[in-house]
Amino acid sequence: MGIAGKILIIDDEPEALENCRRILSRVPYECLLASDPNDALDMIERERPGLVLTDLRMPKLDGIEVLAAAKRKDPTVRVVLMTGHATVGTAVTAMRHGAFDYLTKPFTSDELVQVARRAFESLPTIVGAGARRGAALERSSLRSPDDVAQLVGNSVAMNEVLALVNKVAPTDSNVLVYGESGTGKEMIARLIHELSCRVDRPFIPVDCGSLQDSLLETELFGHEKGAFTGAHAAKAGLFEAADGGTIFLDEVSGMTANLQARLLRVLQERHVRRVGGTQFTSLNVRIIAASNQDLEALCKRGMFREDLYYRLNVIPLSLPPLKARGEDILLLANEFLTRFAQRVRAEVSTVPTIDPSAADLLMRYAWPGNVRELQNVMERAAVLVDGAIVTSAHLPERFLALTDRDASPSESSSYKQAKQQAVESFERNFLVDLLKRHDGHMGRAARGAGVDRKTIERMVKKHGLRGSF
Repeated sequence: MGIAGKILIIDDEPEALENCRRILSRVPYECLLASDPNDALDMIERERPGLVLTDLRMPKLDGIEVLAAAKRKDPTVRVVLMTGHATVGTAVTAMRHGAFDYLTKPFTSDELVQVARRAFESLPTIVGAGARRGAALERSSLRSPDDVAQLVGNSVAMNEVLALVNKVAPTDSNVLVYGESGTGKEMIARLIHELSCRVDRPFIPVDCGSLQDSLLETELFGHEKGAFTGAHAAKAGLFEAADGGTIFLDEVSGMTANLQARLLRVLQERHVRRVGGTQFTSLNVRIIAASNQDLEALCKRGMFREDLYYRLNVIPLSLPPLKARGEDILLLANEFLTRFAQRVRAEVSTVPTIDPSAADLLMRYAWPGNVRELQNVMERAAVLVDGAIVTSAHLPERFLALTDRDASPSESSSYKQAKQQAVESFERNFLVDLLKRHDGHMGRAARGAGVDRKTIERMVKKHGLRGSF
């Protein structure tokens, strides 16, 4: 049986370390042990574990500090806190910082194994334990907050995307990425390149929607000296520059019919001719295109070449909007807040937390600008917050104007729609109040409401409240 994953266990008690190692190594997981949290942080960077199990109360660094530092070193790592009964509230707060889960001591062998399995199952295959994951995250093009942070999340929608990325990355097939503005189309294209055999060759992004036809033509295909007024020297195009690597054609729907025809010939013949030239240059380039419009619909309206569409659409990949990633919103918000707080408040060691009222507004907002908008909102909050807690006052005015979910249904609503809206509003408000009263502890909340824990867990998932309390 192969190793199921790499786990770093951190605890200042040697007996606790050994007990966890003994249980988890049977699965088998590769277990790394650290009694000193500072040594453990070095191990995270060096060993790239998929999961970190850390005690909450330790003399040098507590578990929350370890969590924050671990997420800075590797935003995709899953962190589980181990805590005593009296500190469950603190552990729940840690989950708002991005902890995957917590275990209340004393826990059983089954509980330990199950939380480890869930943590590894939540990791996209492309960022699973192992050298390939570490290598991809080390690439400079994936280390900006925009890029790496979008890989953080537990949502089914995003993990399905990343699983598909893992399958197509090793191939040379063309990929067509669909998604609204701000969903991370270029990030996904870069990730495909980083995980491919072309990783050591160039990745060239081109915004096809922002350049005039003539300029885009010379940018893509190059030109010879004297090809047009001002062409004082020959210039290689971006296709030639990307030879051996990947070219990313963003907003490809913005190409004119002339450029679509030229691109089709490049795809068919695998060579390029510069503007004003007569010689053809052979190409070995992978093409990833992206669009926020439905190219198939544009084909039916005669606005995009059908033959080009089929050439580009070998592997279609649709990125979910942020509103469809409800489970990820607070994880992403905390990740961005941590990064920006460290940038604008370098002298302050404590990372701000998001209070429940602000978290509720973040969850209810529609996010038309997707992850890019969330990033901007959290940067604003990191600049404006004076203390350790981000409240609704630190969010833009458009958040404060959100209508309550229990507002009267519109006149156009049917009886069935109005009833469903009222029921969902009641259920969510009841659940938020219940969890607040029980410090986010789902077991106690279930007992208080007279239902079983699974019902509460299902409701929390349905309303996107995991990690909010």
